[in-house]
Amino acid sequence: MSSLPVFEVLSNQLGMEVHVLCRPLTLPLIENNPFVEVAHSYQPELEAHLVKQLQLAQFDAMLVLVNDEIALRLSGKLKKIPVRIGPVSKPKAWMQYNYPALQKRSRSIKNEAEYNLDLLKIFGYDQPVGPKPALYFQPEEKATLTEKLSCRNSEFLSQGYVVLHPGMSGSALNWPVAEYQALLAWLVGQGLLVVMTGSGEAEQELVCGLREALDPKDREKTLDLVDQITLRELALLCKNSRLFIGPSTGPTHVAGAVDAPVISFYPPILVQSHTRWAPFQANSVIFTPEVDCPVERKCNGESCRDFGCMGTLSQIKVQQACLDKLRPNPLRS
Repeated sequence: MSSLPVFEVLSNQLGMEVHVLCRPLTLPLIENNPFVEVAHSYQPELEAHLVKQLQLAQFDAMLVLVNDEIALRLSGKLKKIPVRIGPVSKPKAWMQYNYPALQKRSRSIKNEAEYNLDLLKIFGYDQPVGPKPALYFQPEEKATLTEKLSCRNSEFLSQGYVVLHPGMSGSALNWPVAEYQALLAWLVGQGLLVVMTGSGEAEQELVCGLREALDPKDREKTLDLVDQITLRELALLCKNSRLFIGPSTGPTHVAGAVDAPVISFYPPILVQSHTRWAPFQANSVIFTPEVDCPVERKCNGESCRDFGCMGTLSQIKVQQACLDKLRPNPLRS
């Protein structure tokens, strides 16, 4: 999501034809994007063919947003592109670009989208606030999703729903499971319907556990869609929700990009902070522990004086934020 503003600026404000190379997982988020001419999917087994395609295309410029292993390897094979731009913080990256941009993103002094937009200064772009990330859909996509929901429980369409995405890959600290359990019970106690999302075995177990802890009558007010919808369907699900709740994870950024109101939880660790990783320009309320975290990269665990700090986030304040952000059912507007 933090790359989408870059594509818009390059195309809409700088008048460039934009080709994007991304992983297959994120490719669906670029579909129908009016600022992207062509989206290429990176597949390891087809790397040689991809490099040949990119070399034959005779691009005027190459912009690398993240220096991962794949980007560094490919950029080394594309040095005939006359303008090669990328962020550098380590010596290895300096060799890849003739227009390097020194960045220390680990300092987390701005949003990841802003770091990406800073790379466009070479083209004369230097605006204080970039465009908001956005996703684009065809009408039939909404029809397909609403039909899928209707088959499960038509009440979720007529009344509207809250999306609760409690799981994550572990890239940052999360709110404790017991707090999600209390929040879920409170949501259904307020008469709200809750759609629960996620992917993978661990998140399926988490969602099943949260639902099983509810009274049977309250369980009927929830819908388990873990591993049952595509990434674009998840985006549409959020777009048409009354509220999205989740931790520092990809779906939270997806919800922000489709203008859903967002409640999210971020750790105080510097490189995981909401300053850098919160959804860019989203309609959100972010909760983070009010502690002076002594580490920059990884939690010290039980040796930390504030161990378990994510559990100090106020359940009452989260519930009030949910009430404040809850909007009317978009499906009836």
